[in-house]
Amino acid sequence: MEALTIQRVPFTKDADNKLRALKARTGITPNILCRIGFCMSLEVPTEPADVSDVEKGREINRFTLFGEFEPCFVALLTVWKQQQGSTRSLDELLVLHMNRGAVMVSQSRVL
Repeated sequence: MEALTIQRVPFTKDADNKLRALKARTGITPNILCRIGFCMSLEVPTEPADVSDVEKGREINRFTLFGEFEPCFVALLTVWKQQQGSTRSLDELLVLHMNRGAVMVSQSRVL
């Protein structure tokens, strides 16, 4: 079974700005917002857009993002990868889903 090797998850400048604004508005920390956004992104059956050529913002430590729940989030990502037949690595998919999720959660009317 494939495992995550990435230690720090990079966010685009746009995603980082959206997380900062949402934290200011709601008081919810970026790691919690990212967890919510990550799950929202996994609900979309298409692969997230590539962010490798986009200006980078902050990086967040993987343990900070997931904490003790990392095995659950990795399992969700693994199932998504299998269901979609993605050829990308779990590390790549994690970065893509985290960035798409940050944007999605910032556009959500729930928060």
